[in-house]
Amino acid sequence: MTIMKHYGLLFILITAIKLFTSCSPTTECECIRIGVLNGPSAVSCIQMLDQVQTIEGKKVELIIKNDPLQIQASMLKGKLDFAVLPTVMAANLYNKGIQYRMVACPIWGTLYMLSNVAEIRNINDLNGREIAVFGQGSTADVLTKLLIRNKQLDCTINYRFTSNQETAQALRTGEVQVAVISEPLVSILLAEKKDLHIIDKLSVNGNSFEQTAHEFFTQSAFLVSDRFAKNHPQLLSPVCDAYRKSCNFINEQPQQAASLMVAHGMAPNCDVALQSITLCSINYVASFAIAHELYSYLRLCYHENPASIGGKMPDTGFIFHIQI
Repeated sequence: MTIMKHYGLLFILITAIKLFTSCSPTTECECIRIGVLNGPSAVSCIQMLDQVQTIEGKKVELIIKNDPLQIQASMLKGKLDFAVLPTVMAANLYNKGIQYRMVACPIWGTLYMLSNVAEIRNINDLNGREIAVFGQGSTADVLTKLLIRNKQLDCTINYRFTSNQETAQALRTGEVQVAVISEPLVSILLAEKKDLHIIDKLSVNGNSFEQTAHEFFTQSAFLVSDRFAKNHPQLLSPVCDAYRKSCNFINEQPQQAASLMVAHGMAPNCDVALQSITLCSINYVASFAIAHELYSYLRLCYHENPASIGGKMPDTGFIFHIQI
């Protein structure tokens, strides 16, 4: 089942599931639950994962999943107070009435097009080729279609693989020749297979909707549930501050961060971890400070595939203002 079909079930789920949070209105908050995806999102939380057991006396639980739909399911059941998801999916959920709003952007582009064919060295060599992309309607799909159109390429997209891990394995074994992969699997693959190489980084460059676009874009969204924000406003700034410090730690102390990535099984060794940190584009920026960039990116996604963000542009309420 494609990501877009999963989105179509949200209306049924919303009416069937009453949203709760791990901290209810009538009880004291005992645990702050943060859902993150295995990959760059988990890397951005590495200091919190290793060092932050409590915030303001409240236990912190980082819940790491391999599939964004698993994070989505936990949000629907009210099991998460905070979550990190692709911005496209976050906007889609918001437009479907799921009460989580964007606090910050921590990840600014981690998608790379790789090939195991020596003759495919640049974008122009993709003519007549098939490109494996995980998740129809996903960020990878939207940006790949944008690239194909802007460069006027004669390409087809293969959606057989539904996750970053499956797509990477297909490229590793030679089942596909060109694929879009996200970090940290890009660095792991490059270290394992010397015949693999990066063709290009996917970005919003050259699109016709935003003349100031560059290679960085608001790929990920750090979200807070409305229920948690309402019932525990005193915890918002401390949680955001802890996450911001973890993101800063990645860039300021890359050697230490790389060691932690190895210790927590995110990379096979420090060399791979260090390369992954470079390619992960981690930088915590509050969403209210990048409203223009955020909505320019969502507008691009809307023009490319309206269903990817829920059929409409999210209103300004999508941005949650927290001053640190």
